[in-house]
Amino acid sequence: MRRSTYLVVAGSITEGIYLLAAWRLPWWAFDGRSWSWVQILGKGAGPLLACVASALGVMAAYLWGWHLVRKGGGARRIVWAFSVVFAATLFWLLPITCDLSSYLTKAHLFTDMGANPLIEAPANYRDHLLLAYPAAYAEQPSIYGPVWSLLSGLGTLGSHDEVAGVFYLKALAAVAYLGAVWLLERILRQVRPGSAEEMLYLFAWNPLVLFMAIGDGHNDIVMMALILLAAWFLLRERWGLAFGILMLSAWIKYATLTLLPLFALYAWRRLEREPQPVRWRALAQAALASISVTILVFAPFGDVGGVLRIGRRLLQPVNWQVGGDSLASGVFGAGVLMFCGAYLVLLVGFIRGRGTFEPLGNAGFAALLLAFVLGFARSQPWHLIWPASLAGLADRRWAWPVVVGLSGILLVVQLWVEWGMPGVSAWRKGV
Repeated sequence: MRRSTYLVVAGSITEGIYLLAAWRLPWWAFDGRSWSWVQILGKGAGPLLACVASALGVMAAYLWGWHLVRKGGGARRIVWAFSVVFAATLFWLLPITCDLSSYLTKAHLFTDMGANPLIEAPANYRDHLLLAYPAAYAEQPSIYGPVWSLLSGLGTLGSHDEVAGVFYLKALAAVAYLGAVWLLERILRQVRPGSAEEMLYLFAWNPLVLFMAIGDGHNDIVMMALILLAAWFLLRERWGLAFGILMLSAWIKYATLTLLPLFALYAWRRLEREPQPVRWRALAQAALASISVTILVFAPFGDVGGVLRIGRRLLQPVNWQVGGDSLASGVFGAGVLMFCGAYLVLLVGFIRGRGTFEPLGNAGFAALLLAFVLGFARSQPWHLIWPASLAGLADRRWAWPVVVGLSGILLVVQLWVEWGMPGVSAWRKGV
C-alpha cells in the first residue's frame, strides 16, 4: 500500500509538470506563425534551463516510479489511470517541432488542392500552405507513405482545417498511444506475464514517448500501434490480418518494413508443423493480404511511374537532403551499410533460433534499435518510439536501461536544439 501511494506521488509530480507545460504552451492559443517555444518563452538561458529542469524532473519521477513498480505489484490500475491523464493533458501541449504543421499542409494539398503529396512538394503551392513551417522542408514531397496521407487527410476535410486538423491529429496520436499500451499489455500477459506490469509501466510512462507521441503529435506512435496490433494477431496465428496490418504500418512510415522478413520467418517456422495444404494456404493468405493492402493504399495516388519515384526517394530521405553536404551524405551512407550488415547478422541468428515469439520480440526490438542508432535519415528523438514500443517484448535485461537512458538524453537534446544549440556558435568562432 505504501509503494502504491508513492507511485501516485510520482505520477502526480509528472502530471504537475505536464499540466504546467500545457497551461503555459497550449496549441489552441497560438496561430500557425507562432508555433515555436522559443518565440513564446524567450531566447534567453532562463527559459531553456527551466525547460531542461522540468524534463529532468519528469525523468527523475519516472525512474522513481520504475523502482517502486519493480519492488511490488498492484500498480496496474495506477499506471493506467495516469496514462489516461497524461494523454489528456499533453493533448493540449503546443508541438515543439514543425512535423504536425507539415502533416496538415500536405494533407490540405491532397484533400483541397488535388495535389499528390507523395510526388509533389508544398513549395509548388506556396500561396496555399495551410500552416507555416521551414521552407527547406516545403521543397520536398512527403517522406511518409500513402496510408499517412489518407489518415492525415481526414483532418482537413472540414471548413476549419487549422483547428480541426490539429485537434484530429493530436487526438489520433493520443488514441494510438492508449491503443499501443493496451495491446502491449495483452501481448505481455501471454508471453511475459511475470514482468507485464513493469514493462507496461516503462512504456506507458516513458516521458519521451509521451512528449513526442502526444505532445508533439508524431505519426511514429500510429505506426507502432499498428505494429503491436500486427504482433498480437501474429501471436494468435491470424496470418492474413497480421501481415495486412504490418503493411498498413509500413505505408505510414517505411521503417517498419525492416520487420517484414522477421514476421515472415516467424510465420514459416510456426507453420512447419502443419500439413502442407494448411501451411501454403496460410502463407497465401498472408501474401494476398500484404499485396492487397499495398495496392489499395497506393491506388488513390496515381500511376506506376509515380510509385517508382516514391521508391527512389526512399534512398534519399528528407533529413539527408535538407542542408546536406558531402560529410552528411557519407555518414548517412556508412550508417545504411552498417545497418545492412548488422541486420543480416540478426536475421541469421533469428533463423537459427527456436522460432517462438520471444526471439521475434528480441529481433524486432534489436532491428528498430539499430535503425534508430545507425539512422535511416539522421535519426530524430521521436524515432526512439520505434524500439521503445517493442522493448517490453524483448527479454534482454539491457533493453529498457538503454531506452530509458536515451530518452533522458534526447529530451534534453531536443530542448537544446529548439533553443538554437547555445554554445555551438561560440565554439565555432573559437575554432
